[in-house]
Amino acid sequence: MNTDEIRLISPLDLRPTEEISLGRVREVIAMIVARQAWTQPICLERTTLAILDGHHRHAAAIQLGLRRVPVRVFAYEAVELASWRAEIHPTRDEVLRRARAGELYPPKTTRHSFEQSNFRIDSLQVLI
Repeated sequence: MNTDEIRLISPLDLRPTEEISLGRVREVIAMIVARQAWTQPICLERTTLAILDGHHRHAAAIQLGLRRVPVRVFAYEAVELASWRAEIHPTRDEVLRRARAGELYPPKTTRHSFEQSNFRIDSLQVLI
């Protein structure tokens, strides 16, 4: 899949890889509601739909009852993987295994780097 392509899919189909901070989810919900816009797609691994970036946006979408969320899908080998935590050294295979098993890393463990996109949905109606 072209990484510039944005798709809309159910947030219930996505596989988290990290735990979240409920306080941060509340902040994200407040931003989405205040802007009435979605400004950053959730980034996924293409074969498992594992979340690479956007765990708090994902949780916010579920709490808001959104039926669809914008996502960008990446081939994992094209994504840079690092760790925010000195004591944890995740590998791509381990991230995907844990996503499939529902074994979440602590919040802000994995750091995925990829090209950013110019994206914005100015009406949440398209996601409801």
